[in-house]
Amino acid sequence: MEENIFIYRIDKYDKIRYVSDNWQIFANQNGWNGEIRPDAVIGKWLWDFIQGAETQHLYEELFQKVRIGKAIGPIPFRCDSPDERRYLELLLKPMPDNNIEILSTIVRTEDRESVNALKEDECSSHGFVRICSMCKKIDIDKDNWVELEEGLSYLKLFEEHEVPCLTHGLCSACYEVAMSDLD
Repeated sequence: MEENIFIYRIDKYDKIRYVSDNWQIFANQNGWNGEIRPDAVIGKWLWDFIQGAETQHLYEELFQKVRIGKAIGPIPFRCDSPDERRYLELLLKPMPDNNIEILSTIVRTEDRESVNALKEDECSSHGFVRICSMCKKIDIDKDNWVELEEGLSYLKLFEEHEVPCLTHGLCSACYEVAMSDLD
């Protein structure tokens, strides 16, 4: 298996049944810990790990298409670590018994200064900042999405005493890309 391809499989009930051997390495690089270990996620609902109603709805729509036999993708998205931008492609493949194989392939990466907002343990306030689940842009004003660093600077988030929590959604551009793949 290539080290830049990460695979997991879900059953017809959307429970995680398999993760590739390199999945834990990817999780560690993202700063995930605890309940994200492979042995801790097998048998759990996928929905426990996908944040935001818009993102969950998009995946539900995609899964519905895959379960009638249509492979979907590649769909571009980002899954950044605190100190690296990661550009990936998502591929969804139908499997027997309404199971789905989900492949995430790293297309390219870019180093950057560490962004504390992307560290799991950095959330320290009750405020929220919406981030696109696909491209990782920040919504700085109603549907005005900008790159993460620009959004952090514009919103002056690190000038605040407490770092807000991230909540996930989809910017209009990523929503359109994903929905066009459904058509």
